[in-house]
Amino acid sequence: MSRLIQVVLISISVALTGCSLFTPIEQTVPNLVLLAPVAGTPTQVLKQGVTFKKHEQEKQFIAITRFTEQQTKLVALLPTGQSFLYLEYDGQNFKEKNEAGIELPSKDILAMIQFTLWPEGKVKESYPSNLGWRVEISPNLRSLYYKAQLRLKVELNGDKTNITNYADDYQVNIDTFEKEELAQ
Repeated sequence: MSRLIQVVLISISVALTGCSLFTPIEQTVPNLVLLAPVAGTPTQVLKQGVTFKKHEQEKQFIAITRFTEQQTKLVALLPTGQSFLYLEYDGQNFKEKNEAGIELPSKDILAMIQFTLWPEGKVKESYPSNLGWRVEISPNLRSLYYKAQLRLKVELNGDKTNITNYADDYQVNIDTFEKEELAQ
């Protein structure tokens, strides 16, 4: 009997040691990608009302975004008109200045606006399928999947855009109230 107990104990020890050699692979969802400016794009300025909702909290602000073929700039204003956030991206360098300390996923908000507005080819190029991404684009809906899980859904309805970020569990509702194309 003692021989049987020794065999069982050794077997359990070997099994437990073998299990400890295999550390679980943590499944993390990569961040959204900031997209490089698109060459040949006319300079545009968008003025939008933005509502950010996470759980029961809601933050509202006005976003003034300028798109050129060299860079994207976004200035966020509180409903009182006071600027509190400045974002700039030129395809390589991201700059952020948050003057009010209001916590927002600012890089993701800029990436979601780009995902919504950039041409289909540029979006698909930035989210390659060989890295686990899948992009679906139709006239009123853009969806982003990572490893078959819906990560981002953008619903377009005229001047209203509703974005759901499933990976980070929040919504962004955007109401574009002015769109202007500027002479270069």
